[in-house]
Amino acid sequence: MHWKTKSRLPSWSDGLLEYSGFALFPSFHYSITPATRGELPVSSLAIMLRGAFKTRLFHPMQKIGFAEALDSIVKIDPRYERDAYIFLRDALDFTTKQQKKVKGTSVRHVSGPELLEGLRQYALKEFGPMVMTVFGSWGIHSSEDIGNMVFNLIGAGIFGKTEKDSIEDFRNVYDFKEVFVKPFAPEKPAMTRARAELPVPKPAASRK
Repeated sequence: MHWKTKSRLPSWSDGLLEYSGFALFPSFHYSITPATRGELPVSSLAIMLRGAFKTRLFHPMQKIGFAEALDSIVKIDPRYERDAYIFLRDALDFTTKQQKKVKGTSVRHVSGPELLEGLRQYALKEFGPMVMTVFGSWGIHSSEDIGNMVFNLIGAGIFGKTEKDSIEDFRNVYDFKEVFVKPFAPEKPAMTRARAELPVPKPAASRK
């Protein structure tokens, strides 16, 4: 995943969602009902985001604003709070900086697993033992939720992707309790060895 940059904006004919003006027409409304909450395929959300965007015509060089995109995303897909997307944006920035330190060069793209690892580190750094509480309040309960958010941002033209990037990259990557709870669990006291009892001396045999 990576940030979209103005220099990489393609033409309208290539079908990619890149540009500004993501505000929806008043006649376009959609929400996930309790019966379908969490079950709408990511591909359907991307199509809806793309369709909502294309109902407006904007100058090709006008780039979508992050705040404006979030307004539309949370209306279409209310599963995740607005703050969750802001955190995800910051986690991507953190990940690219970490990758640069390791590789010694600027990183233009990170994979799904790389983003999840950077997000894990950033979440522990920011929230410590409260990660699960904060994530739960935002509607994030698994690595797949992160993937859903990433692809919502891709559909809105905020994040970019390559042909190799897939929602499958975010499924079952790690267990939240394992990576966010276990590091703060109290250590079990070491088992102390019971002192071996000295054998009771046998009574001396009586001499006849």
